[in-house]
Amino acid sequence: MSECQTVCVSSEGDVCFAVIDAVSELTATDPLELEPLGAVVDTDAVETLFDSAPSGTVRHDASLSFRYENCDVTVGSDGTVSATRAATTATFESEYPAASAVDVGSAAGGRGDADVR
Repeated sequence: MSECQTVCVSSEGDVCFAVIDAVSELTATDPLELEPLGAVVDTDAVETLFDSAPSGTVRHDASLSFRYENCDVTVGSDGTVSATRAATTATFESEYPAASAVDVGSAAGGRGDADVR
């Protein structure tokens, strides 16, 4: 079962800070040690997209998902930010050795004794 951290953004809250808080809590990492969120998404666009209307109501029904600090993050227009640890990717190791320049030359019909420098 995967871990998940969900934060509700208050009407005066900053969505990007909520993302950082959720990921920081989930990964047990100090927020100042996380990669800058701006390196992953356009933070101004996120704030504009998910900013509440003046009355505190939602302007539209939308969500945005992205990967940040090995977490899958989803920001919803309902004021929620959820972060889930990303599934680990298995390392693929081929049963075939890596091709050398000589092997590639032979396979392409070239000379098998290519001078590789």
